Amino acid sequence: MSVYTINDFWKSRLGTGQTSPDTPPKGWSQRTAQLSTFKEAPLTSSSSFGDIADPERTPVILVSAPGAVGKSTLARQIASMTGATYVDLSESEPVGGNTLSGGLVKAGLFDAWRNGQASVLLDGLDEARLRVTQEAFEAFLRDVAEMSAGRGVPTVLFGRTGAIQDAWLVLVDHVPVSVLEIGYYGREDALDFAVGCVADAVPDSPHHAVARRALELLLEGLRRDTDGDGDRFAGYAPVLQAVADRVAQDANPSALVALIEKGEQPVTLRTVVSAILLREQQKLAGIALEDEALRSTLYDQEEQLAHLAARIFRQPPPNAPAMSPKDAKAYADALETWVPEHPFLDGGKGTSSAVFEGLITAQALKGAATANAALKSELARGAASNPFLSEFYLEDGKELALPPEHVGVIYASLRARLSLGDTASLLVEGADDGAEEEEALKSDVEITVSRAGTSKTTTLRFESDQTGVLRFGNLLEDVEVNAPLAAVDMGFGIETVLVAPISIQCAELKFATERLVVETVPERPGAAVYLEADNASSETLAGVPTVHGDVTLSVAWPNAQAHPWTSFATQPAAAQDPRLNEGLRRFRKFVIAFRSHSKGALKRFAGKIEHARMTKGVGRSILDHMLAQGIVSTDGEMYTLHPGPLAEKAGASYLTTMSRNFSPETIKFVEAAIR
Repeated sequence: MSVYTINDFWKSRLGTGQTSPDTPPKGWSQRTAQLSTFKEAPLTSSSSFGDIADPERTPVILVSAPGAVGKSTLARQIASMTGATYVDLSESEPVGGNTLSGGLVKAGLFDAWRNGQASVLLDGLDEARLRVTQEAFEAFLRDVAEMSAGRGVPTVLFGRTGAIQDAWLVLVDHVPVSVLEIGYYGREDALDFAVGCVADAVPDSPHHAVARRALELLLEGLRRDTDGDGDRFAGYAPVLQAVADRVAQDANPSALVALIEKGEQPVTLRTVVSAILLREQQKLAGIALEDEALRSTLYDQEEQLAHLAARIFRQPPPNAPAMSPKDAKAYADALETWVPEHPFLDGGKGTSSAVFEGLITAQALKGAATANAALKSELARGAASNPFLSEFYLEDGKELALPPEHVGVIYASLRARLSLGDTASLLVEGADDGAEEEEALKSDVEITVSRAGTSKTTTLRFESDQTGVLRFGNLLEDVEVNAPLAAVDMGFGIETVLVAPISIQCAELKFATERLVVETVPERPGAAVYLEADNASSETLAGVPTVHGDVTLSVAWPNAQAHPWTSFATQPAAAQDPRLNEGLRRFRKFVIAFRSHSKGALKRFAGKIEHARMTKGVGRSILDHMLAQGIVSTDGEMYTLHPGPLAEKAGASYLTTMSRNFSPETIKFVEAAIR
C-alpha cells in the first residue's frame, strides 16, 4: 500500500512556491510556520468508499482521521512546505455557497487559482458542519466541487471520519474524489516523535539519552496496558505529547527508568498524567506556611483538576480548606500564578493537549459545581468530541455505573476514536415487563466497538437507570434505546443529525433543536430511524425533518399525525397475547441487531446474538426457528441475516420490523416459533 508523504506526494501534486493571499479573510493564512517537532504519520488511501480513486489525479482529496490524530498539524505542515493557503474553517465565517469562490476573490487569489498557481487546504470540516445547516454545508461542498473541477492542482479537505463520509457523499456526485486516511505512528516513529518533543521542551538537558530510554519504557507500558489496541493508542500524537511532558518535567529520568524496570512504576495514561500533577503539587515547597501539615493536603491532584475545570468551564473555583488567614492569603496568591500557568493549560486560555482536556472534562462531569457546564459543552461538540474523555471518565474500564445524562457524551467520545471502517453501537435497555419496582427503574448500557479488518470487538457494559434523562447532542449514530420508563433529550443547537440505524423507544422524547436531518452512511443503504414514545415534544422544530439518501424515518406517539411528523407517522402493531407480544419483541431485537458488514452483508458477532439479553424468555426459541428457516446463518464467529428468506419465510423486512409493522405472516412465524 502506497504511503503519501509531503516530499514524495504533496510537493508534486500541489507544487511549491504557491501564490499567497494578499488580504487573507478571517481564518485564511498567508504563511504557516513549520513545526520543529513534526513527524509524519502514515497517510494511505482508504478502501471504504468503493473503487479507490487515484489521489495522483483527482481534483479533490479528502483527508480523514480519528479525533486528535493530527489532521491540523499535517495540514499546516503541508501548507508550510508547499506554500499552499491554509484555511481554518472553525475560525472562518460559517460556510456556504460561496465560501471557497468568494474567499479566493477576497484573498486576491482568484486569477492565480485559475492559472493553477494557488492551492487551498481546508481544515476543520467537522467544526464547519456543526455551525451551519445541512443545506449550507452541501452548498459549500458544491462550491468546492465547481471551483475544483478540471484543475490539475487539487483542493484538499481535512476532517474526522464522519465529516469526511458526509463530504464524500455530496462531492462524488460532482467531481472525482479520493480519500486518504492518517494512521497512527508506528513504534519507531512514535518514539522519535516523543523524543523530539522532549528535546524541544528541554533543549539543553544533559539527559537526552536516558530520557529516550524512559520514553521507550513508558510507551511499551502503555501498549501493554491497552491490550491489543496499544499501537493505536500509543501512536496518538496527544498521548505521545503527554508522555513527553511527563519525562521533560522529571529532573531525574534515570530514577524513573529504574522504577519502571523494577516494576515499581505502573504505566497507564492515568499514571503518566498523575506524575505531572504530583510534580505540580511540589510547588508548595516554595511558599511559607504556618501550618506545615497543609503541604501534604493542599493542591493535590483532585484539587488541581477542580481548579482547572472551574477555569475552563467558567465556574467559581473550589473552596480552600480551613487554614489561618496568613496561610490562606499566601495560598490564594500562589494559586493566582499556578493555575493559569499549569502545564495542562495553553497560556491560560484553553488546554494544551486533547489528553489533558479529556482528563479535565472527566473531572468536571463528576464535580457538582461544573457538571452542567461540562455536559452542555460536550453535547455541543457533536462529532468533534474528545476521544480521551471516555478514557479518563471510565477509569480504565472499572466504572460500573453510568448516569443516564452522561451516556451520550461517553458514547460520542468512544466514537471519536473510530477510523474509517470501524463501527460502534450503543444499546440502552430497560428492565423487562414484570420486573420488581426497584429493578424496573434500572437500565443496562452496552457500547460495542468493532475494528475494521479484524474480528476484534470491545464491549463495555454499565448499569444505569431510567429515572434520569438520556441526553444526546447534535449527532447520533447507531443507537438503540429500549427503555419504556426513560426520558430522552435529543439535539443541541440549530441542527441535529440522526445517522441510521437508530431505534428509540421511551416514555418521553424531547427534541431540543430547530432542524432534524436523517441520513445514513454509504455502507448502510436501506437503513432506518424509528422513534417511539408515550409523549413527544418538538416545539423547537422549525420545519419538517429532512431525509437524505436511502434511509427511512418512522415515528410513533400520540398526535404523530400532526405537522411536522405527518408523512413519517406509523402505528405499531400490538397483539393481545402477552407471550406473542414478547415473541415479536424478541424477533425484532434479533433483526435490528444486524449491521451492514463487508460487501453489504448484514452481520453481527455471535457473542451479541447469543447473549443472554437476546435469548432470554422465548428469545432462544425465536433464534432457533430463524436458523432452521434459513433466515439467519452462523459460521460460529458471526451470524448473517438473509433478507430474502426473511421476506419469504417471515413476511418481514428490516424496515417493517424496525417500525414494528408486523404482517400476518410475521405473526404466524413467531407463533410457530414459541409453540
